[in-house]
Amino acid sequence: MVECVANVSEGRNLVTLDRMSAAIRQIPGCLLLHRDVGHDAHRSVFTFAGSGEAVAQAALALADTCLRHIDMRQHQGSHPRIGALDVCPIVPLSPEADSEADATVAAIAAGLENRGVGGWLYAQSACHPGYADLAEVRRGEYEGLPDRRIPMDFGVYQPAYGATALGKRPFLLAYNINVRGRNVALVRSVAHRVRQPHPQGLRGVKAIGWDCPTWDCTQVSCNVVDLDLCTPKQLFDRVSQEISALGGEVFGSELIGLAPAYAFRDFANMEEAVNYLGLHSVALFHPRDRILESVLSSHLTSS
Repeated sequence: MVECVANVSEGRNLVTLDRMSAAIRQIPGCLLLHRDVGHDAHRSVFTFAGSGEAVAQAALALADTCLRHIDMRQHQGSHPRIGALDVCPIVPLSPEADSEADATVAAIAAGLENRGVGGWLYAQSACHPGYADLAEVRRGEYEGLPDRRIPMDFGVYQPAYGATALGKRPFLLAYNINVRGRNVALVRSVAHRVRQPHPQGLRGVKAIGWDCPTWDCTQVSCNVVDLDLCTPKQLFDRVSQEISALGGEVFGSELIGLAPAYAFRDFANMEEAVNYLGLHSVALFHPRDRILESVLSSHLTSS
């Protein structure tokens, strides 16, 4: 079994988002585990899992919906992006699924090329030096694509669609920490200090700072790319310390998508984790719907 954590450049049109959910659900053998909608980022994350073949079909069905309903020439949002189906990571859910994940990436790349769109391979599938790092693939964002000198690994550039970053990667935790007020310079400064390669940066952490008008706050938006090196608690404590030292105040945090139970090993139970991290500060948070093992078990039992 493999997982896809597809990031699309739509976070405001709920009709379009429902069409995307339906496109994934219609694929036999594919389970839509979670949908996370970001209005200010104008971006949503769809998490789905199944056999490699089913996940590839679902990713391409999602791409078809993106092609019909997203025009990147009109897109504005706070999150870096290069395309309609912006990032399409494939995650093997067991060591035995590693080769299945490779085959899934290849099938999606071929399918996108057949649809007249393209992109680059990244993470463990990267072909170009530096493109293991998603930030390098997105450097210059959508607006810089016409001037990109590195040729696409599959397909061609299509202006309305943009490009897709596609690849196999390990599990990644997307985790945002809320800061009172609208001082974007403050959260960007702290993001710079807590991420690698800053000398005092936390290992395995990438971070940016952005404004969140919907919740009248700012966020230090983080990706924990190696949960063996850093946990949400360690990251929350460090950001809280940095923000406090600069006169700001943290008020909870936000998990994007799903997380494995292992991520919260610093806590005796999930109730303690939710309260300490303030995971219910900006939206309802039910662990049964957000812990990967629990969600997978529930879907597999019901199916």
